[in-house]
Amino acid sequence: MSNNNDGSPKPAPAPPAPPPATAAVTADGPAGEIQPTEMSAKSATKIDSLDYDPDFMAQYIRFYKTGHDSPREAIKGCDADPGDSPSKKRQKKKHITPIVLEMRRTIQLCCRDNNLPLALQTFRDALRNLVRLEAQVFYQLLNLCEGTFAERTGVHVGTPKNPKKNNPSDDIERGDKNKHPPGRTISTISLEQRLHHASHIHLLLSSLNIPLIEQAYTALIRLSSRAGDFDRAEKFLDEAEQTQQCKVKLRMYSSLLRAYCGELDACNEVGGEYVSSELRPAQTQKRLIKALNLWKRMHDNSGGVSTGHPNYSNSKAGENRNETLFGEGISPKITLTECEYSAIMACATELNDAPVMERLLSDMADSVLVPGLNTIEVILKWFRSNSSITREENASALKYVTLPPREDPSLGSVTNGQGWVIYPNSTVDVRTGELSLGQPECTSEEKACSDKVKCRYRLKPVELTDAAWTAMKDMNRSIVLEGQVEGNISQYQGGGKGKKRARGSNGSNGDSQSNPRHGKNNTKNSQWRINAWRQFENFIQEHPPYNVVIDGANIGYFEQNFADAPKHIDYKQIDWIIRHLLEQQSSSCPHDQQQHIILFLHERHFSQKLIPDWANRIIQSWDGYESPYNRLTVYRTPVGMNDDWFWMHAALINGGKEGVPPVLAITNDEMRDHHFQMLAQESFLRWKERHQVHFGFGPWNKDLKRRDVFLQYPNSYSRRIQRVKCDGDDEGDAFVIPLPKKGDERRFADGLHVAEEGVPDEEMYIVIQRVRCRAKMLE
Repeated sequence: MSNNNDGSPKPAPAPPAPPPATAAVTADGPAGEIQPTEMSAKSATKIDSLDYDPDFMAQYIRFYKTGHDSPREAIKGCDADPGDSPSKKRQKKKHITPIVLEMRRTIQLCCRDNNLPLALQTFRDALRNLVRLEAQVFYQLLNLCEGTFAERTGVHVGTPKNPKKNNPSDDIERGDKNKHPPGRTISTISLEQRLHHASHIHLLLSSLNIPLIEQAYTALIRLSSRAGDFDRAEKFLDEAEQTQQCKVKLRMYSSLLRAYCGELDACNEVGGEYVSSELRPAQTQKRLIKALNLWKRMHDNSGGVSTGHPNYSNSKAGENRNETLFGEGISPKITLTECEYSAIMACATELNDAPVMERLLSDMADSVLVPGLNTIEVILKWFRSNSSITREENASALKYVTLPPREDPSLGSVTNGQGWVIYPNSTVDVRTGELSLGQPECTSEEKACSDKVKCRYRLKPVELTDAAWTAMKDMNRSIVLEGQVEGNISQYQGGGKGKKRARGSNGSNGDSQSNPRHGKNNTKNSQWRINAWRQFENFIQEHPPYNVVIDGANIGYFEQNFADAPKHIDYKQIDWIIRHLLEQQSSSCPHDQQQHIILFLHERHFSQKLIPDWANRIIQSWDGYESPYNRLTVYRTPVGMNDDWFWMHAALINGGKEGVPPVLAITNDEMRDHHFQMLAQESFLRWKERHQVHFGFGPWNKDLKRRDVFLQYPNSYSRRIQRVKCDGDDEGDAFVIPLPKKGDERRFADGLHVAEEGVPDEEMYIVIQRVRCRAKMLE
């Protein structure tokens, strides 16, 4: 290689365009298993002059492994005194050369503008000029090659939805140039070319020994899935699951699963090739089996301790595999969302696979409280088909797949050969849960059958199973006793409460010897923590029956975020709700049925340094025995421990016990950061639906001498997909599907979902009634 006048090596001349590479390239030669996409001669001529010649790539790999940013730095390194290198440690590099920064910024701007051609041109220049690219730049290139995965189903999974904001990448996929923001470059590179470039970038990363992160693998799997190259996508997935730096997520599996279900097919293409209508059912079933196997694979490869956890190495070695783990740093099992359920159900409908449809509908009823409009259409398509041809049990895809286990009972058979009558726009009496059926969507004969039998359906409450109650209680206990001990990964507490204090510390700078709760990393402090929790558990077990727990801090801080808000909580607001509950219970229940209320409030709120003078009288009333406060218990949660743990555990303690009334929790806290959301999302959402009471305050009431209190209690029924019986007729049954309505934000884990445009303000349902023997109905 010749040199420039300044001594730096000249860039290698561009060799002629080589044929597509067939293997990964290392400094010593080809290696690797995942092959780049073979391209036709016609397609190859359209690709820009970026060349992946093995010799040229080997030259870049040799340079990259020198550890220098550019050839100029490599020469400077050679000019250094060799006698100094053995005796001196290599200093950590702090300075990044301007050319590397410029390449980084250019690629970032290309990502912003979705300008793949310019990004590839910049990538080519970096390779030819021997510029050391950062790992993040390679990851960005892979995501840019992939583009945004087009969400064609339009279903929601709890994420915000703003139809006025369009994703520029979605417009590119649709070819809509008018909607693209001005000044942005529209990429015209084909899907085949994108996969070609992404495959070579992946091979280069492998040759450079740069591990790929989950985001990069997701881009490769999505791109391969969209191109119909399922074998390549499976190989990328195999590699991702074996890479320690890659933490598996749902999105890594979702695109391939949905592609198997035909969601990305166009013009009846399967695997990139046209399939005749006669062969399509067999091909579709094969792909449905692959999709279900991918669901099981996703379940098996998720959960357990996450990377960074002290026990991660042991878990990778297979230890504690059958042990139930809770606490911080424990990853939950990945479950399907509405998008994946919808895709598999559409595929099962095409095959008329009733066992698969029954399993999917039962699972979705547990995890998706209110399905989106698009998913509802997929469900209705199954029941509208009324196919007279039913598949045998042994012809179902479930014969070849073992799906993840489920604890809740199934909703029952959904065989569509029996026929169903659909009643859209049915209403409900929110006091009783009784449904008023709308006009049937059926033929005149079916309408006559449905009119002959006047069924009355009533929504029922769907409680958690005993196993779910026990799991949630065990999780909460483990979070308290273990979550901040061995698996302490995050420096932040849940619930937006800021950084964690040292275990057993009240955050003061006092002498650790004077108070056993002060100090850091003290074994005695750990034991104090355990003893404090055990004392609380004994207190709950011995306490008289109670039916309400109050999150005092949440009420005390309600509407206290204005500029001149006091540092202390509003004790009056807490007292208003307590008096409202106790006085209301006294007037509506016999004395022998009146139960206690437990107020949970952190003990710092009882410090004389924080309490205003006017609040002392209120606190004395709480601790007194005068009516109605004689049925109130105030539990002061100890300093250094999260008060959410205590009221949550008190609300869960009676769960699943027969003859014990359920406990309601009064709080507006959606608990989005609570560990339950991460570890038991389905059970947590169902618990909130049945046991959380939201509160609010009205105007000042002169008679009561306080503001009016508004409490939003849970309904007497569960608003979710369920199967109900006809009142007075055990044979008559129907599926009930809730429709989205405005104000559904609180029904999702993150609380951010915005209902689709056009949804009603009131509760509406679709009732799908099973049509029984027509002869019997017409008698």
